[in-house]
Amino acid sequence: MLHPLLQQQLRQLDLGLEAPPSADAWPELISRISLAYEAIDRERHLAERSIQLASQEMHGLNAKLSQEHDTLTNVFRATPIGLATADRKGRVLQSNRALEEIIGFSSQETIGKFLWEFMPAEDVAVVQEVYRDLISGKLSTNREQRRLNAKDGHAVLANAGLTPVRDEDGQTQLVIASVEDITAQGRLEVELRHSQKLESVGRLAAGIAHEINTPIQFVGDNVNFLSGAFEQLLALCDSYKVACAKAATGRLSAEDVAGLKQNEETADIEYIRANVATSIASTLDGVGRVARIVQSMKAFAHPDRGERATADLNAALRDTLTVATNELKYVAQVETDFGKIPPVPCFVSDLNQVFLNLLVNAAHAIGDVVGKTGQRGVIRVRTYLEGSVVVIAISDTGTGIPEAVRGRIFDPFFTTKEVGKGTGQGLALARAVVVDRHGGSLIFETEMGKGTTFFVRIPFDFSEVQDEG
Repeated sequence: MLHPLLQQQLRQLDLGLEAPPSADAWPELISRISLAYEAIDRERHLAERSIQLASQEMHGLNAKLSQEHDTLTNVFRATPIGLATADRKGRVLQSNRALEEIIGFSSQETIGKFLWEFMPAEDVAVVQEVYRDLISGKLSTNREQRRLNAKDGHAVLANAGLTPVRDEDGQTQLVIASVEDITAQGRLEVELRHSQKLESVGRLAAGIAHEINTPIQFVGDNVNFLSGAFEQLLALCDSYKVACAKAATGRLSAEDVAGLKQNEETADIEYIRANVATSIASTLDGVGRVARIVQSMKAFAHPDRGERATADLNAALRDTLTVATNELKYVAQVETDFGKIPPVPCFVSDLNQVFLNLLVNAAHAIGDVVGKTGQRGVIRVRTYLEGSVVVIAISDTGTGIPEAVRGRIFDPFFTTKEVGKGTGQGLALARAVVVDRHGGSLIFETEMGKGTTFFVRIPFDFSEVQDEG
């Protein structure tokens, strides 16, 4: 009988024996045991080598991952755009140096706070809703112009982006927030818009002066007539006064009566009676026309307060048409069809400039046709609703836009006008005002030889539209 431990080892080697082998069998058994142990040694050596290689590979991967992590961390910290990461609830996990410089809060001060704690109170609800949509997958990304509250209290205008990072199952793990300070750019844009407005006012000044001069002239003529009539009536009244005094004492003579009749003929009472009322009405009309022009000019040039305010775009268009009357009337008849539209939250001064640019462009387009045919064209201005969008359509019967340049007309500094007649900034700024500043759209339809229509679409529900000052 073999010892139990020996039997166990033999079974592990798959050489199990219940009884001792014969004397002749022992050498073979020992040889088999030796071969079995050699095989085990080889397998152990291969296993150890595999583990060693795997360990070296893991060490290399760890070193590479550590290097990539350090590189990404350095990139994150050194990028000139403000960056922060936030968890699914919106709490800041980390922020970089650029963001600290933009808002003035250190990384230690931002970590743990919600992203919207650095925004004005009126924007918090909107940002929270956007964040929920990003986490749930309803939005793939979000990029808007927003105001941020800096540590020292000043407002920062920024291009703010939110981009979710998702796993293989599409679940959001964290959100990357990017912040680009465009406060200086915003000021430059405001200055550029203001400069263009002043340029427009200067360009229209001669026409406005002419429009004011015409009613002022007949107001002056009427006032001169009324002044002369008043002097004649006062002289006649003095004659009546003297005659009445003489009549009271019984000294009124036939010569005095004849003198009164002569004074009446000199004053031309019937002419005065027939024309004074008309002259007064004409004077009031002229004063009213001047007042309307001045009021329209004031409304057109009035600066915005830096925030949206509800405005009647039909009234804004009327004011702009009044200001541009002299620019338009010699080349086109203006037709208006103002629909029933609600007051729109907007920067109305900027939109006035957009309307003026489109109207002046329409006049120039028609002017090219008038120069050839001698016949005035038509500019049509319509307003109407499309759902929650107000549409302003400005059409002309001009030459149309050549196909070769249609893709470039909104490019800055691109113009088809002759030197000195256009800067190429009108449509570029118009698009910036409508699209970037109001979340709307500016498109056109054109046909060569028939004319062009520009469509300005402004949403009047701004719950999902950026706020810019």
